[in-house]
Amino acid sequence: MQLKDFPLIWRWTDPKFAVLPDEILKEIEPQEKTQAAALFEAGMKFCGNDGLDERQFKIEQLETHTTKIEAVSEWLRRLHPEANTKVWLSWLPETAVSTTWEIFSEYWSEFCYPASDDLLVWSENHSWALLYHHEEFLQHGVRI
Repeated sequence: MQLKDFPLIWRWTDPKFAVLPDEILKEIEPQEKTQAAALFEAGMKFCGNDGLDERQFKIEQLETHTTKIEAVSEWLRRLHPEANTKVWLSWLPETAVSTTWEIFSEYWSEFCYPASDDLLVWSENHSWALLYHHEEFLQHGVRI
């Protein structure tokens, strides 16, 4: 799938919301529906009742509605300083992208919308996961 056909493209290209630079947009890779479904299924295995599964992860949490956007980005970069790490982002069974940790951590607020989004982000090696909850908090978990 091309980015122009991705259902959430408006978040990154519509001036009413945000316009990300072209060099950033080129690094956001939408997944085809079958891959998006597989990613969603894989991501659900990281979750417990209402967040990341505490039996699998040591969890840190940050309230995003009371924290400045730049401070959240700094927190994310401290968690994983490896900027070029490839990450998967999964919203729904048909909606997923891959990008770099650097892009996600810099533009996290353009990927995570309060009240509507639950978003799972994880590295290719599954050693950690990040959940954005629609009630405006991030949970970061490192495998136990």
